Amino acid sequence: MTFDVKSQLGQFLMYLAESLDISDTRYVEAEDRYKAVGQWLGKEGSILAQYNPQIYPQGSFRLGTVIRPFDDREEYDIDLVCELQESKEVITQQQLKKMVGDRLKANGDYDRMLDKEEGRRCWTLNYSNGAQFHMDILPAIPEDEGVKQLLFANGVPPVLAEKAISITDIKSNSYNSLDHDWPRSNPKGYADWFHERMKVRFDSLRKSMAESLRAATIEAVPEFRVKTPLQRAIQILKRHRDMMFINDCDDKPVSIIISTLAAHAYKNEADIVDCILSLLDEMPLFIESRGGVSWVPNPVNPMENFADKWHEHPQRELKFRKWLRQVADDLRSALQEGNVGKLQEVFRARFGTRAVNEALAKSEKVMVGAAIADSKTPPRIEIHTPNKPWKA
Repeated sequence: MTFDVKSQLGQFLMYLAESLDISDTRYVEAEDRYKAVGQWLGKEGSILAQYNPQIYPQGSFRLGTVIRPFDDREEYDIDLVCELQESKEVITQQQLKKMVGDRLKANGDYDRMLDKEEGRRCWTLNYSNGAQFHMDILPAIPEDEGVKQLLFANGVPPVLAEKAISITDIKSNSYNSLDHDWPRSNPKGYADWFHERMKVRFDSLRKSMAESLRAATIEAVPEFRVKTPLQRAIQILKRHRDMMFINDCDDKPVSIIISTLAAHAYKNEADIVDCILSLLDEMPLFIESRGGVSWVPNPVNPMENFADKWHEHPQRELKFRKWLRQVADDLRSALQEGNVGKLQEVFRARFGTRAVNEALAKSEKVMVGAAIADSKTPPRIEIHTPNKPWKA
């Protein structure tokens, strides 16, 4: 076994993504916490029980693209939906949000954990420092059938349109009145669309993992333990973004745009290097222009533009495109250099000291092992830890 440049970079990127990943322990802990919240909200005899509340995650936790914070001072953001089976005919956004909030306040622990300032759309539970996460709970009800039909007419498959929801928003004009004009969302539909984009690779990896673990069935392997090149690539892109825009938060590319464009561009590549370089080349191709306005349509609601702020702040699109080119330049420089280790200082600046050091150390161990097995000396990754205080 020999380690060419591409193999070396591929190994480094996979270990880098693993170093950014949330641990199994932390994931299970977060899952247990939100299930406990769901049980409290829907407990028999509660004010919400008659509405059959469903609690489910949305965002990066559901997509499998969450990245751990820079350090122990920062927190994970867990986004949940609390969907009640009710109609806009009989409830306002304000009433819905108040019901969920009142039920949370009825629990002494949750009442103490509730953020003192009510969120625009959500209720926020702040867990202790040891847990290192907070939980945003978004009240919602099923979307009207008329809206679902409109989504279907605009190209959204019925199975995805059926999962659309209406959500609360204090700034909505109809917040205090009975009205059918509620803000819309569809986290379940979006997650299903996202997973369909990587289904071939996901199923293959899950099957291989089940065989290696001698699991009784493929389903016995938890979905969160399977990471496709698409999910790994998005984790890497998000950390590179965080570092590049660390002093420019207002113009930082939002995760939903990155995830949507990456999923569109993904061709179920098995190799992480092929995957991420292809994504970087093709993601801009999925930015549409409608009447001179840039659009990144929500795949489960084509009438929603994820890039709607770009028209008001055109520098954000320019910086987004420049950032994609920078990531590509950084990775292609590693291929041209021929040794990832020689670019370790560049990578520390792009991805953080801790993550890069962990990835380089793991890569070194694998390469040494391969050298012993083949009695060959592979290109060495030299690790030099800076003599300065640790930082992300």
